[in-house]
Amino acid sequence: MTELSKRSVIDTPAPRPRPRRGAGLAEIMVAMIIFAAVATSYAAVTLRYATRMKTISAGAARSAAITEYVNRLMAVPFDSLAGRAGTFTASTGTFPNTRVITVTGIGNTRTVTLILTPSDGAIKPDTVELTRVKRYEGSPLS
Repeated sequence: MTELSKRSVIDTPAPRPRPRRGAGLAEIMVAMIIFAAVATSYAAVTLRYATRMKTISAGAARSAAITEYVNRLMAVPFDSLAGRAGTFTASTGTFPNTRVITVTGIGNTRTVTLILTPSDGAIKPDTVELTRVKRYEGSPLS
């Protein structure tokens, strides 16, 4: 090689790469697909969580209503239990429901059955049965 040809190869600057000015279409599409997959899975988990919380909340409200009605029935004097039988509807409040109370039995024992049916058809009805016994008023020695 001659001196001139060596010099031209060495002195020639390498081409400079063009600076990138933005993301390419393929990169944008990949990012959108990843975002859609994450957002969809997050939405599914959130929906499942909300559905479960609604079910738990309804169950807690049903349990609270049953406890309230059973406590009321336990506070009623034994001789007044028959007057508490019937069908009652609570359409206001946080837990609208219908309750059916039946009183059966003779003598000193009464069986009280409470059937609580929520107005929301998604919640199952519940039944509670309790037995009340009249307190003996006399002396146990006589």
